[in-house]
Amino acid sequence: FASGLWWTLVVLWLLLALAWGALHGWIVPRIGEWRPVLESQASRVLGIPVRIGAIRASREGLMPNFELREVVLQDAQEREALRLSRVVIALSPRSLWNLGFEQLYVEGPEVDVRRSADGRLWVAGLDVSQGGGDDRVVDWFFRQKEAVVLGGTVRWTDEKRQAPTLALSDVQFVVRNGPRSHALRLDATPPADWGQRFSLRGRFRRPLLSL
Repeated sequence: FASGLWWTLVVLWLLLALAWGALHGWIVPRIGEWRPVLESQASRVLGIPVRIGAIRASREGLMPNFELREVVLQDAQEREALRLSRVVIALSPRSLWNLGFEQLYVEGPEVDVRRSADGRLWVAGLDVSQGGGDDRVVDWFFRQKEAVVLGGTVRWTDEKRQAPTLALSDVQFVVRNGPRSHALRLDATPPADWGQRFSLRGRFRRPLLSL
């Protein structure tokens, strides 16, 4: 049994080394040619259409970075739900294994968040309510190690309370996810008549035996 386990680990490490070598030696130098494949893969993982305007790669040590420009996420009707002018993605062997990223950096996004009259929550046109149609997007996001958003704008519309839209500027958001824990911090500036800049922090843990 011990010998079989040892050879299994050896094979897994060899496969990971081959994947890492292919990433640096083949994919990174030709990343522009892989844009359609990346769009298709991202669309499959997120469950929504994803379009990438341009992409380039750079190598800093063992961890490659990918810079994406004009990333567009579309809703089920193929309408533009969210546009990101600049996204930087850092990969690692662990993130490759999980079809994700080690760190995600998003610069200057503009996001509309809305609670509809029936209580459902929509983010950038995507239903992220409990039991909503785009649960895969949320599940995938909270499996990633770290995400950082800088200089964002969030417009919050609460149709259930019939309140006027609230715009938050200079939004900074950081989330770090572990196997069974999530830590986040949100800093934002509300309109002047609402008060001063605020900070919201949260830490969430899942029970050991939960799915």
